[in-house]
Amino acid sequence: MVIFRTLKYTGAAAIMAAVIGWAGASAASWFYPLGEVLPVPRLSDKPAPFLDVPDRPAMPLELGCKFLGTGKLPEGFKIPGGAVWSPCLWVFGTYRAAMATYEAVGPAGRNTEAVHRLDLFANLQLTTTEKCIVGVAPMDKNRFTSFSRYSLESNQGEGGHRPEYGLYVRSAFCEGDFGSLFPNLDPRGTNFIDYGFSVGRQQITFQEGIMINDFLDAVGIVRNNMHFPGFPNVRATALFALDHIDRGAPAYRRRLNEAGLYGLFLQADTAASTWALDFIAITDDEERSTGGDGYFVGLAATQRGWNPFNGIGTTSTTYRINASIGDGADTQQVADGVLLSAEISITPHSSDDVAYFNPFWGIDRYTSASREPILGGPLAALGISFASPSLGNHLSELSAFNTEVAGFALGYQAFWDNHRRNLVLEIAGVKDTTRNLFNNNGAGTDAAAFTFQLQQAVGQRVQLQLDGFVAYIEGRDNGSGARFEVLVQF
Repeated sequence: MVIFRTLKYTGAAAIMAAVIGWAGASAASWFYPLGEVLPVPRLSDKPAPFLDVPDRPAMPLELGCKFLGTGKLPEGFKIPGGAVWSPCLWVFGTYRAAMATYEAVGPAGRNTEAVHRLDLFANLQLTTTEKCIVGVAPMDKNRFTSFSRYSLESNQGEGGHRPEYGLYVRSAFCEGDFGSLFPNLDPRGTNFIDYGFSVGRQQITFQEGIMINDFLDAVGIVRNNMHFPGFPNVRATALFALDHIDRGAPAYRRRLNEAGLYGLFLQADTAASTWALDFIAITDDEERSTGGDGYFVGLAATQRGWNPFNGIGTTSTTYRINASIGDGADTQQVADGVLLSAEISITPHSSDDVAYFNPFWGIDRYTSASREPILGGPLAALGISFASPSLGNHLSELSAFNTEVAGFALGYQAFWDNHRRNLVLEIAGVKDTTRNLFNNNGAGTDAAAFTFQLQQAVGQRVQLQLDGFVAYIEGRDNGSGARFEVLVQF
């Protein structure tokens, strides 16, 4: 009917357009969405049965009470201030083992290795808001060259077993809420005393890890649920860190000797967006050895669940501006620069798949305030081609440290088997902005990569993962690699 009606008014051209449109829609439906498609059912007027909840996987050690368990809660005891503590001790961890072969950024040659790491945690839960956590890594020293591994092939000529056993304390902190800790100060719940706090070595991540992503010896205070005109929810966090601050490129990374990191992080919700405005200042008297003073600013706006492309899917976007300012001449640890980035994703109707496009542009040389050595550079959050696996000596398919580039990551993540299996396909590229876009004279760092990642859950504790990539890197042989990993949660 549509075709004949169109023919009446516009002739054969309309027939051709209608047929092409129908063929395009049919072809698109073959692969979009790629993952499971579940129709959205209407709300039923009949009572739904209880969900078939699987058995709870127990932790290796559960004292006092069980994590997400059932039964009678321990009675606990009252402390001065009025809070009732019911101590529970839980021990858990993650073990990862992988076999990897790769030839990527760095000296020419292939590396093949078997590598593993173990992360152990002890959680002393006092109340629902107060707890203390200690995390140790006994099989690595948190550096790319310091993982316990067996090297079968190395471009550095080193082979055999390389043990890196020890007791690296990755995290050790306590957190809570002042109002919950001292309820007698506010029996009616009307006073302005609900401040969250955290003290110790803890992970600090802001601006999706672009500005800062590190474990710092720090003190933090946060206030949630503040209200202002036009902003129904505002959160403010103040942070001071005095040690364990990592700065710089992989080849030059030292902990600050006498320094302080001061941060103020603001987040506000509006009807259309979630805004984040973050500030960090680092004071450092040792400019020659550890980088000097630096100032960092980040602004982000996130929009979720809107539908500008009717019929394609639900769209979410995040736009970010991150700037670094050095106090004096640029150093390897801090330099003047701006990193502009966007994260645009679409979720198809009746599916949980995600198609994403993440463009970025580095103006001058942007540097992060502090980064955990194993995580890679500021671009790591923008695509799996820039992200480090945090296991072994392979850093990433494309360099995440070079911010004097313009580039993108274009990918698709599909889900099957009730989210127990997923596949990510990604194409990424960077263009050196230190040269004219139409003039290729000079050294240059142009690069491109195709990367895939397949994950499959097995039972309740095991995840299998297969990664692979091919990469073009200007000025050297093309790179390629693959990695198979087994992850066990216990």
